[in-house]
Amino acid sequence: MTKNLLFLIFLYSTMGWAQKSNDPFEQLYMKTLTEVAAKDTPRALKIADSMYAAATTPEHKGRAFMLSANIYLQQNKNEESIKFAEKAKDILDKSENDELKSKIRGLLASEYRIIGLNNKSKTYADEGLKLADKINNEQKKAQVKSLFYQELGYYEMEQKNHKNAIHYLNQSLECLSKIPADKINLGRTYQLLGQNYLELHDYKNSDSYNLKAIEILPETFVGTALSYIGLGISKTNQKQYKEAEKYLLKGLQYAETADHPAAKRTVYDGLAKYYEQTKQYEKASIYRKKFVEVFKKTEDKYKKTVDNDYDKIEKEKEQYIGWNSTKNIIIGVASLLILSLAILFIINRKKHKAEYQKFKSIIDHYKEKEEYVLESKVVTSEMEENENEEENIYEEIEAENKQNDIAINKETEAKILSELEQFEKDEKYNNSFISLSYLATEFNTNIRYISYVVKKHKGTDFKSYINKLRINYIIHKLNTSEKYRKYKVGALAEECGFSSHSKFTTIFKSITGISPSTFISFIEQEETKKNKN
Repeated sequence: MTKNLLFLIFLYSTMGWAQKSNDPFEQLYMKTLTEVAAKDTPRALKIADSMYAAATTPEHKGRAFMLSANIYLQQNKNEESIKFAEKAKDILDKSENDELKSKIRGLLASEYRIIGLNNKSKTYADEGLKLADKINNEQKKAQVKSLFYQELGYYEMEQKNHKNAIHYLNQSLECLSKIPADKINLGRTYQLLGQNYLELHDYKNSDSYNLKAIEILPETFVGTALSYIGLGISKTNQKQYKEAEKYLLKGLQYAETADHPAAKRTVYDGLAKYYEQTKQYEKASIYRKKFVEVFKKTEDKYKKTVDNDYDKIEKEKEQYIGWNSTKNIIIGVASLLILSLAILFIINRKKHKAEYQKFKSIIDHYKEKEEYVLESKVVTSEMEENENEEENIYEEIEAENKQNDIAINKETEAKILSELEQFEKDEKYNNSFISLSYLATEFNTNIRYISYVVKKHKGTDFKSYINKLRINYIIHKLNTSEKYRKYKVGALAEECGFSSHSKFTTIFKSITGISPSTFISFIEQEETKKNKN
């Protein structure tokens, strides 16, 4: 299912509260988010900036940042969105408004789940639930809690823990029983329950909940289409083919009319399996190819299924012409494959030796200097270049530092250096939101002074300094703790503050010359040698 679907429902469900508010600030917030942002994003962001400048209370300042976060999230600019949402949380946590504290955690839980940091998402969802219990208005409390239970259910679904997901979704239903008018959330919860029971092959419960969802959700709502698709897949598995096709085609109509990628993937896959089971292989092949086109990231995996469908068509029509030429082609391809594998084996062996030498140099470097990262290797990945506005600030600072001496007295320089050392001891560099601007606020100074001190005393620019600390930290954990070596790469990335699995892997390799998984395999190899001796 689409990753940001639950966020959209959260936004939809909480709209009504703000629209009924007599607070002009809150009214402007909702008008900007629901009307202006859809038509003119730059203008909406300017309004958010103006609202922050005009804000006089922590609640209003936090809401201004929440507005920016929501606008960026609607544009699928997740990193910018998270940056503003984290700022909003820091401000709102200083207020007494438990409702807003809970809401910002709901936003952050959805954002981190969207980018794949499920553990961090669950942490915010758990925190948000506790804060929701403090909301005085019982209906608001029930509605917010129902959404958090849905979020936790979504988390368990992505971990394939469907029984746990059902537990959370039933808790969401219990909350929604106090709000009979909230048909959207109730229907969505029914649809998610139907989906989980389908995964458990409990077709009776799956069909029951999907039918309940269809009964109360609007016809044009994506949850309705997903329930139709779920029913179609269930009926296919039960070999009730007439009903299966009817439901799947209803889901297909929505998916293609609304151009909804998640619904398309699900219904194309469902139709392909339906037509395969009913031996309509040409149709199966059409929908399997459509599925592959939508789901390009896993194209190689699904191309095999497309080819199988073509094979079935050929068998069904008994078209076996040209077998001898095909046999010759197969022999030629097999010979070429064997040769290619031999060449690849030699190349990989050389690569393995080179990587092992890099690994050994890193370990030996630590024995000499108690530091893993080789200074000559600390580089900034191209992946990080020009990521956001702060990148441009870094470049301007670096240019100024080369042209002019920074006017900083020795006391200020020593104070910043001392605070940087404490920052390193406390391992705060592992926080994903760390930036020059953040440290300037924490150190009560300006970004140029920090950049100057880092360049002078650490011998590198700010980004490379942070990357070096993070990679040093995670290598130490990998080298000294068996527990960390069992973590997935995504969890390691989250542990040391990188915003994504891919960015962590790229930075790690640019600094060490080895991928994280290869590095871990070498450590395990060394541990095995020690144990044998």
